[in-house]
Amino acid sequence: MALPWASPLRADFAADLARIHVEAIGGHDNVKALKAVHATGITRIQGRELRFALWAARPNWVRTEVTDEGRVMIQAYDGGNPPWIMDSKTGKVFEMGVAPARAFKADADFDDPLVPAGRGRNVSLDYAGETEIAGRPVFKILVTQNFTESAFVYLDHTTYLIIRRDAVRIRSGAAETVETWYDDFRPVKGVLLPYHLTEKLAGQVRSETVLERIDGNPALTPGLFTRPAVTAGK
Repeated sequence: MALPWASPLRADFAADLARIHVEAIGGHDNVKALKAVHATGITRIQGRELRFALWAARPNWVRTEVTDEGRVMIQAYDGGNPPWIMDSKTGKVFEMGVAPARAFKADADFDDPLVPAGRGRNVSLDYAGETEIAGRPVFKILVTQNFTESAFVYLDHTTYLIIRRDAVRIRSGAAETVETWYDDFRPVKGVLLPYHLTEKLAGQVRSETVLERIDGNPALTPGLFTRPAVTAGK
């Protein structure tokens, strides 16, 4: 089935918007020079406030450490092997489940989907029209990854920053659309990054993340993203 917005002209316009977006967030040279980040902050979810640390590097390496009452849950992906989880309380390492792993890998790209350097060869962009979000005019772009994963991103009509991303996730066998809202953009090594993210499901806030600090191009410990040589107990 052909999508109504999937045409050469619309793809060309989406590519033009992507180029403007890259300039708006800092320009090609600055974006290319930012190869890794280390971030710290808090996530509010289900009435709780959890501290976290995140390391991410191009192209799609990521590690998160979430602290809950002294217990640290580590999740990581090295860009090739299956994503893994480690519980500091038990020291056990587990391979992430199929559905969570799929979502984790989809979110692991270091660059946003409109940055050509981060897209590789398996991402296509198609212009899907204009609409309004919270009274703000936005451009709507369909992003398709690996020919199967798709999401809509909404580009502010004035700033050309991505203010929302809608992605379909499978949870308990059912599809759900997760909205991720981005704001409070600040420069990191000359590149504008969001310091405030809100996830919504069916119009309700599911989680809120506030980044307190982002360091660009930090020194990364060898093996930071690699699964430790520890097996899960039975």
